[in-house]
Amino acid sequence: MKEDFSNILQSLDNFLQAGAVDPVYKALDAKSLKQQFNADLQQEERSWNELETDIQHYLENAVKTSHPLYFNQLWGGHQPAAIAGELVAAVANTSMYTHEVAPVATLIEKTLIKKMGTLAGFKDHEGQFTTGGSNGNLMAMVMARYHKNPQVKTKGPEDTRYAVFVSEQAHYSIDKAAHILGMGTDLVWKIPVDALGKMDVERLQNAIEQSLEKGQTPFMVVATAGTTVRGAFDPIEAIHGVAAQYGLWLHVDGAWGASVLLSDQHRDLMKGIEKADSLVWDAHKMMGMPLMCSALIVREAGKMHEAFSTAGTEYIFHEQGEMDDLGPSTMHCGRRADSLKLWFAWRKLGDKAWAKFIDSYFDLAEYAENFIQSHHQLKLVYSREYTNICFQVLPKDDQDVDVFQKKLREKLMKSGKSMVNFAILDDKAFFRLVICNNQTKKEDIESFFVFLLSLS
Repeated sequence: MKEDFSNILQSLDNFLQAGAVDPVYKALDAKSLKQQFNADLQQEERSWNELETDIQHYLENAVKTSHPLYFNQLWGGHQPAAIAGELVAAVANTSMYTHEVAPVATLIEKTLIKKMGTLAGFKDHEGQFTTGGSNGNLMAMVMARYHKNPQVKTKGPEDTRYAVFVSEQAHYSIDKAAHILGMGTDLVWKIPVDALGKMDVERLQNAIEQSLEKGQTPFMVVATAGTTVRGAFDPIEAIHGVAAQYGLWLHVDGAWGASVLLSDQHRDLMKGIEKADSLVWDAHKMMGMPLMCSALIVREAGKMHEAFSTAGTEYIFHEQGEMDDLGPSTMHCGRRADSLKLWFAWRKLGDKAWAKFIDSYFDLAEYAENFIQSHHQLKLVYSREYTNICFQVLPKDDQDVDVFQKKLREKLMKSGKSMVNFAILDDKAFFRLVICNNQTKKEDIESFFVFLLSLS
């Protein structure tokens, strides 16, 4: 019997449409979920109708990340054109290592890299899509170390102690990259931040000097454009001045914040980005692409091929087409065509609509901030620069404020009505409301706060 995808497509559409009115998710603990959802695998083949039932059960128990009250992570909402691109990528089922097997997808990916790099102010740049911002940061560290010492590619780090410098509020993927590359996490210098959560540039320079005194080899500085908790943007231009003084590679982790480059109104948050050596940009975050959709962009063309190309690839990369093949210039071999969803969405929306989306998120964040400041039981924990709003709900009695936040979030999670994360920073517990969902409106922001306060 020929499989009919029409019912499945209808179920997917129903799921997206229901996301605006149903609860965000079923508040089930792991044990209850296991009882209600049978994930066991059997020996015998099952019918297509049974598979459709499985899909329906999955959707019934999945978190509705397109729900207007989903604020939990640095992504949410959906773009219909991007979903179409995701389906096209799955049906075409190509891999991005050679132009031969992915001619149109290679053209599309190169077109997007050119566009995104141009928005960053790069001129003769290159780049590729990666399997997430963490891998993009890892690849940037590989290039930075190779740039410092090309012999590391063949001889390894030997006795050299390579040091990298990041904000103390940088993403943990930098530590993981240092571990994977055999450098050790102790060689990741965590630079203190100022009152706004930005890397302290004077302390950065002091740390580099201390590293040199210890006999280490500084090779890289990572600036964060949009920290995970506070949404702070490190001062890229000032950091570049220090990095250039010591001959260090400047990488910008813009996984969360690089999308401000789409907005003339807010792109100044990344002032100086054109001087960076590399940039990670996650389109699956602020741009609302289905996971994953992340790009690594390098200011100077040829750097990726130098760092990642290797011998023994003649069976797949043929000499006459190697310059068109993406595979030699990345740590990946097989890789799906994640660029298609972004390309379809960009073709549908155009530059102007992207700018409106970004600007609207800032407007919603300002609305949420004003709501907090106008209510006696709500307290803004940090000043806001991006669309991360860090706040506390003050207890009506003499309960410990930090403990109260955790208890209140447990109530919120059990309700299933909304999902918002919490964080602990500077010995304070607080809610971290993130605005990046294109389904969210001002009335949704207000209803969230009203409901949360009703639980307090």
